[in-house]
Amino acid sequence: MPEPEALAVKPNPPADPRAAGIKPFSLNTLRDQVARLERAGSAGSRHGKLRPVTLGAPALDQHLPGGGLPRAALHEVAGAGADREQGAAAAGFAALWLAKLQAAGPVLWIVRAAGRAAIDLHAHGLNQHRLDPRRLILVAARRDDEALWAMEEGLKAKSLGAVLGEVEKLDLTASRRLQLAAESSGVTAFVLRRWRVTERADRDAAQPIAAVTRWKVTALPTAHEIGWRVELTRCRGGRPNTWIMERAHGSDELHAEPQHPEPQQAESQRVTPLSGDLAPLLGGGSPAAGASHGPAVRTG
Repeated sequence: MPEPEALAVKPNPPADPRAAGIKPFSLNTLRDQVARLERAGSAGSRHGKLRPVTLGAPALDQHLPGGGLPRAALHEVAGAGADREQGAAAAGFAALWLAKLQAAGPVLWIVRAAGRAAIDLHAHGLNQHRLDPRRLILVAARRDDEALWAMEEGLKAKSLGAVLGEVEKLDLTASRRLQLAAESSGVTAFVLRRWRVTERADRDAAQPIAAVTRWKVTALPTAHEIGWRVELTRCRGGRPNTWIMERAHGSDELHAEPQHPEPQQAESQRVTPLSGDLAPLLGGGSPAAGASHGPAVRTG
């Protein structure tokens, strides 16, 4: 698929994962890696890891139940428009959360790829989203069923900080299995949705799954390092909302401005949350598909 036409900041060229400190693992060696991590963490306490994860953007963090993203749960992140296949903006948003969870242990990232040569994650882009490639375990899965199996196996390793799997198709049964596995181990799970067919993306995105939160991330034209429209479409125990998120070059400070004021504001300032279909049209305009989203987490 050709790259979006409206990119103001071009993706960085592909890097050799080995030179960048990323060590790809095949599915055949994943069980050994899981067993090693389980042995290493069998004596540790997980009480401190169960506090919600915060990005340091108060407008977004404080909107979530408990003041942050729940750990030991399944979360879905997807792109919008042209980014539904490439997943660059969605991967960048997921990387921000994973960078916070990486303090608790290595992150397992299951990439949809036929092999090492087809892995399209970019180590420099991950670094710019504060995710350390040296504490990243990559698994290349050829099909959705392999990726889902690898996620379940990875979630058994209590010493992992988080598990992310790139999948196209995810039904209610498979998502429930992932949610139960995350609850059992205390490891936080993410599914990064990447679709090859637009019609399938529209249909799958409307299907119910067992994720505690569901996010949709759209790239925005910006001069900043990060410029996204972040939509929380579902939140168990919370409310949907939409934010414009930015971060200046070289800064660690994220800024998130809600498109819909929070309920605690004055009644005259309250805005009824719009449906996902109407929000882009009535809440500030629809951003151009494929616009710049800052440093590329993955190549096209």
